[in-house]
Amino acid sequence: MKISLYQVVAITGSALLMASGALRFSQSGSPKELLISILYFFANLIIFCF
Repeated sequence: MKISLYQVVAITGSALLMASGALRFSQSGSPKELLISILYFFANLIIFCF
């Protein structure tokens, strides 16, 4: 599987979104923040990598 530059950027961006969601979850204690960040991560993987 060949990886393009935009896929690397998408995965990096997704990881940052997930990290920020985890950080907001640790501050607010709201599981919704964590769930949203995980959904964003998987959505970006599906859109950009498949």
